[in-house]
Amino acid sequence: MPTKTPANTQKLHHVRKVFKKTHDPIWQMQLGVLIVIGLQLVTSNTFLPFHKAWVAALEVLLLLALIAVTTEGYRKVSRPRRNLAMSLIGIIAAINIFSLILLLDNLFLGTSAVSGHSLLLNGLAIYITNIFMFALWYWEMDGNGPDWRTATQANRDFLFPQMIHERFGAKDWLPGFADYAYLSTTNVTNFASADTVPLTHRAKILMMVQSLVAVVTVVLVLARAINILG
Repeated sequence: MPTKTPANTQKLHHVRKVFKKTHDPIWQMQLGVLIVIGLQLVTSNTFLPFHKAWVAALEVLLLLALIAVTTEGYRKVSRPRRNLAMSLIGIIAAINIFSLILLLDNLFLGTSAVSGHSLLLNGLAIYITNIFMFALWYWEMDGNGPDWRTATQANRDFLFPQMIHERFGAKDWLPGFADYAYLSTTNVTNFASADTVPLTHRAKILMMVQSLVAVVTVVLVLARAINILG
């Protein structure tokens, strides 16, 4: 087990000091997860690996556990918080991709009778879930999460305008969940970020995957559903 060196101790004190003023509001992330759960409840059980009630119950349980270990906000580095957050986001991602696969299977193989309205509704739910799901990924990935973001400025995954032009942001400005939600939304609508630059390979790969999921959902699923309705 690694020991705390004076340099690491100083870094942790710096994190706590800065996050007293500028840390991600926890309720924004929680709201993002609740929106995803709501979208999954709208999704038909035909396009989910398990019954929607079980899926929602598991995600709510993980969210409550995440809230329990984040009572102090992000003022201290917490490995349990990090592990729970990554588990929750991973489950959301796996379910959404699985839903898209089932939707495509139904679309091309016709394994069950699904109306155009159902395809349109479920395709839209997957598309919007894609936005919030990747917003959560970006939020937790950038700089290894909100805990370490201030202490690892050199290892950031995204470059926001406020980080370059200090006159548009405070000296210790930090992106919040809303900034990552905006990044995610512009990436699936423009197929490129509007103002934020991905710096690392993992950030670029995630953005590519998100764009591909959006293209498949819009071009194949929604277009086919509209064609059936027509």
